[in-house]
Amino acid sequence: MNILLTSNGFHNETKRSKEIDEEFEKIAKNKSVVIILNATKEGSNVQNINDVKSNFQKVGANIVDLLMINKENVAEIFKYDVIYTMGGDPRILLEDFWEYNFKQYLIKFLEKGIYIGESAGSMVLCDNLKWVWDIKKGTKPKYDILPKTFEGLSLVKERIFPHWDAISEELKEKTRIYENKENIEITKLENGKFIWRQA
Repeated sequence: MNILLTSNGFHNETKRSKEIDEEFEKIAKNKSVVIILNATKEGSNVQNINDVKSNFQKVGANIVDLLMINKENVAEIFKYDVIYTMGGDPRILLEDFWEYNFKQYLIKFLEKGIYIGESAGSMVLCDNLKWVWDIKKGTKPKYDILPKTFEGLSLVKERIFPHWDAISEELKEKTRIYENKENIEITKLENGKFIWRQA
């Protein structure tokens, strides 16, 4: 199973590294890509959708489609070589993925395809996301609403904290204290960095 965990993925709002651009070209050239939009449903990160689509086209993807998955269309992912899941609101993404049984489809897809997570799209792949709301509550309105479940898709061991280089020192310290108190490890992923996981 090929999974690429990223922080800011393939959008232009924040700095990307040369390495990640090269990686996206290797992955997407002459391939079909579907961009999953569910995390942007309530406006979060919606401004970066066109940039991501355009960047995939620039590196030679044959097809780049946008998809808001639901119960009826989730099997559409099997038409593509690469899934790219936009960041945005992790609560919406988590709830939609469980409601539409996305894990079952994704496991099958990963037998041949590649999954790329951007921010929330990476976060939801771990075992449990309770830490996200425990740490980030009060930082943005979206973290003041609890999801129906904290259970992640359990496809990677990393608990991704994206945009680590862009957050306040206060939030970094809160994260470190939480790790010690709860005896868990949180993977701090900076913009422009990525982690390959072959589960």
